[in-house]
Amino acid sequence: MNLKTNTKTALIDLELISYSHAAKAESTGTGLKSLVEMVEFTIQSVVSACRAQKHYLVVSGRNNFRKVLYPDYKAGRREKPPLYAPLMDKLKELNASRWCKHDQLEADDLLGIMLTNGRVENPILCSIDKDLLGVPGWHYNWNKDDWPREVTKGEADHHWLVQLLMGDSTDNIEGMKGIGIAKAEKLVAAYYEKTGVMDAPVASAKEIYESEGFSLDAYTKCLMLASIWRSPMPPELLENELISEVVKTIPSL
Repeated sequence: MNLKTNTKTALIDLELISYSHAAKAESTGTGLKSLVEMVEFTIQSVVSACRAQKHYLVVSGRNNFRKVLYPDYKAGRREKPPLYAPLMDKLKELNASRWCKHDQLEADDLLGIMLTNGRVENPILCSIDKDLLGVPGWHYNWNKDDWPREVTKGEADHHWLVQLLMGDSTDNIEGMKGIGIAKAEKLVAAYYEKTGVMDAPVASAKEIYESEGFSLDAYTKCLMLASIWRSPMPPELLENELISEVVKTIPSL
């Protein structure tokens, strides 16, 4: 994609923008009308920074498949700010044609699908969530990027593999207990050197779990919870009956 000449589509992780603004509004006493205006301004700033001609606002559905599989997923998260729900309702009303949601998916998964399924014209995934770097394609982090950058499949696969080893404590995903990013990177580097395999994150994670003496139940749980969906879906995820049924509702996968 030529960032200067091609028509581009910004895929915006709206929940992160809305949560941040709603949290500030709670501490400053900002009202809903002003809050909506601030979020709309931020959205337009992201679109302008990407020089995108089109954009979509991507949000999570209510019936998260991960919570069905593992009810302890994201347990202990604090409640959203009081103005968050009315803010999202108003944004949906103002942006109905750009609103993207699947009832059983999180925004992360929908962003990953839209970035990789070939149905969106020159997509740029706009988010500050590092987990989404496990999806190949063009990315824009509004907190630190001056310009979108491309994450290659190799980079995305590496990020995904490291995540499968570490888990994510903020989402209550244990992974290989006691393994932080430095140790995970060492294990991955050693695996690459030993096997020469650098393009199979799911199978590689399973082998590393086994070689390090960790439970495959922990591996399976981390695979189901930490994997951001993308096209094509890995067969290992499709072996889960619930995931397979959800995928059937998404023709582009």
